[in-house]
Amino acid sequence: MKRKTLLSIAFLIALGVSIPNLQSYPTGAPADGRTGSPGDGGKTCYGGGCHFGVPSDATGIISSNVPAEGYTPGSSYTVTVTVDGASKKGFCVSPQAIDGTQMGTLTAGAGNSVSGKYVTHTGFKTTNPAVWTFTWVAPAKGSGAVDFYGAFVNSTSTTRKSKISITEKVAAGINENAALTSLSIYPNPAVSRVINLGFDLKVAGNIRISLLDMQGKEVSLLQQSFQNAGAFSNSYDLPSLNSGIYFIRIEANDEVLNHKLLVQQN
Repeated sequence: MKRKTLLSIAFLIALGVSIPNLQSYPTGAPADGRTGSPGDGGKTCYGGGCHFGVPSDATGIISSNVPAEGYTPGSSYTVTVTVDGASKKGFCVSPQAIDGTQMGTLTAGAGNSVSGKYVTHTGFKTTNPAVWTFTWVAPAKGSGAVDFYGAFVNSTSTTRKSKISITEKVAAGINENAALTSLSIYPNPAVSRVINLGFDLKVAGNIRISLLDMQGKEVSLLQQSFQNAGAFSNSYDLPSLNSGIYFIRIEANDEVLNHKLLVQQN
């Protein structure tokens, strides 16, 4: 039987058929990182030849206790990785800028280790779900949004990838030198699925307006476009929402504003 198997593999190689590399990394991801980030060349647990099963995009794997209004520069936060599945599980996560630069600093928790800008498992877990936590110290003031990229193994043949974005907290209030002034949202509380948003944009540029939940997760992208300087006003249809507290986030000219929105929908 063994001879027959070896002959079969040799035959496939002779035909140019590749054999997946099934080697895994039970004590952590390779040193060059497997997060799926653009800065890492998109490499994942699958792309690195460790596991097979093309990774699917997933949500809810990476979470943190960073408040919805964003991180405070230099503050410490707990990041949690939760991977489901009935087999051996592992992960690799990194906080990065779009070019791959590390954002903030990492300190390992139980069952994981830090190597450079990556945090990864030190031993696979078979619990379902498998949970790891580690500490992230936010970068310096003015660093802007940070993306946490991650690749995950749910089993030998099942992999995932995921990303969350965490913005920097801005000072309360609006000063006269700000790019965005005279911000208004009405009605607030929102008792229907339509809200009106207005502000003054001092310098023309790209704007991005989104709706976040209390955990800082983006619920809906309301607008992303170029806007001329001057008064801005628009109406938006909200998705169907549970009643509660949400945030309208406005990003313009490297400035981020978060405004609390109370939703009271039936």
